[in-house]
Amino acid sequence: MLEARAKRDPAALRVLVEVANESGMSAPRLLSGTNLTADQLDKSDLEIEAWQELLAIRNLRLFNDDVGLGLEVGRRLHITTLGVLGFAMLSSRSIVDALWMASRFQSISLWFCKLDFDLDAKVGVFTVLDHVLPMACRPFCVARGLSSLQEWMSAMLGREILPLSTTFKFDRPASAAPFERHFGTNILYGAKANRIEFEASLFVEPLRFADHWTRTWCELQLEQVAQRRASTTRNRVRSLIMGAPGAIRSEEEIARELRVPSSTLRRRLRAEGTTFRTIRAEVLHAFAREMLISTSMTIDEIAERVGFSESASFVRSFKRLQGVAPGTWRRSERGNSTN
Repeated sequence: MLEARAKRDPAALRVLVEVANESGMSAPRLLSGTNLTADQLDKSDLEIEAWQELLAIRNLRLFNDDVGLGLEVGRRLHITTLGVLGFAMLSSRSIVDALWMASRFQSISLWFCKLDFDLDAKVGVFTVLDHVLPMACRPFCVARGLSSLQEWMSAMLGREILPLSTTFKFDRPASAAPFERHFGTNILYGAKANRIEFEASLFVEPLRFADHWTRTWCELQLEQVAQRRASTTRNRVRSLIMGAPGAIRSEEEIARELRVPSSTLRRRLRAEGTTFRTIRAEVLHAFAREMLISTSMTIDEIAERVGFSESASFVRSFKRLQGVAPGTWRRSERGNSTN
């Protein structure tokens, strides 16, 4: 399960802002509902949460559903964009060694998808498991993930590497040319799995920047970052609620999924200074703001989508959290997004 409030480096989100701007979407509109601004993303010590980046991706998909934008973002995520993890991979003995490092610290990488890897005498196969992601984000994140993976393979080996084959579960995009330029022509769309295959020999080839001491130092730094970003009960609850924002999931249902009694869940959340009701309200409010700025849905429709039986109750809840009525907030935000 993807931890919605897991801490992440904002590097990928910075690139997302750049690509969105080039496609005609302003940063305020892209970042709507994330509680982030473009200026904040420039801070060197900033850490964001997973839900904020996913919400920005959803906003972009609502503005422009071209999956090629995911490909372009991934192409610009150079291995050094990974920070310490990228340098740990570059200083590894081989790609197999680098993959072990990346797998160990996947929770602090720029990836959202789960990644399986199989290597035999002829081919190395990466399979991207996207089931942990919101449906609307899957094609984008898969395209981003596979294109960045290929970029990192090329960087580690010091030359451009093309896969033997690439398959995507999503349908052939209207503009497939960028995919062919990046992955070659052996691409299958509408497949049963998201996969990319490379020659097996590439994975055991000695890397040109291999350095034991650099890799060891990087590993120590990564262990400290991973410990600091450890997930909490609050994060797990938020992630489960985000999976079905309109369902108004009960505390008892969430407790069952976490395999703890409701009383234990309440006690753990209380120790973290929050409650189930507060977390659920925050999640629903974030989704409501997203729909207000990114869709033409009426207030009544949005209220129903986030689980309110009456729009008046939704308006009161929104005003309590945001300070203004949803219609007023929508007009203000849409005005700002055109600046």
